[in-house]
Amino acid sequence: MRMAMNTVILFVFGAVIGSFLNVLALRYPKLPLARSACPKCGTRLQWFELIPIISFLALRGRCKNCQVKISWQYPLVEIWTGLVFVTVPMLFIPVFCLYIAISIYDFWHKIIPDFLVFFAIVLALVSSFGFRASNLAAGAILFLFFASVWLFSGGRAMGFGDAKLGLSIGFLLGLPLALSSLVLSFWLGAAYGITLMLFSRKNITMKSGARITLKSELPFGPFMVLGAWLAIIFQLDLLHITEIF
Repeated sequence: MRMAMNTVILFVFGAVIGSFLNVLALRYPKLPLARSACPKCGTRLQWFELIPIISFLALRGRCKNCQVKISWQYPLVEIWTGLVFVTVPMLFIPVFCLYIAISIYDFWHKIIPDFLVFFAIVLALVSSFGFRASNLAAGAILFLFFASVWLFSGGRAMGFGDAKLGLSIGFLLGLPLALSSLVLSFWLGAAYGITLMLFSRKNITMKSGARITLKSELPFGPFMVLGAWLAIIFQLDLLHITEIF
């Protein structure tokens, strides 16, 4: 019973942090000091409109004043952050909060902010007690892999920000988990891209109005973070690294 209560408390606290991460990522590089308001009508939101997940459901996903639709991003990020809080080691939580903010920003702008990713690299080293051979090797492998793709494709296939994010993920997870997260990230990214192309054939386009093709630019950071999260949850060793060493 006590464990269940602790899990609920952690999830709720994580959802609150997720609400902050939404605001941080959407307003970055400005600090989210201003009060939240509807982006359409400008009405400042009351406290009961800011309760993570619950307010979105109670308002049926619409602004109370002008009835404009509220993005599903808000509750989804809050739920994701809550789940992260109850599924990853406590020392990893601050790093994953940065990863979630990076994912949101990368999803919308297709770029990974240097300040956030450098902070994530430092936190990853600290959270994993730093300088372990497995963690250093994993960071180097992921960084070199993504940096090579970026270099040889001239930045068309991958951004250099993905290499820096890979460095952080490797430092945090160590070899078996980091390499598993790499595999998962490509599986998830491929599934997402194929799904978008299928919808595009049905006359559904990207927000910019462009159709999705194999040449379309898609953010990869969110799939790297999802892959890292799933690798931790299921303690994956997809490449059987532990058997080799």
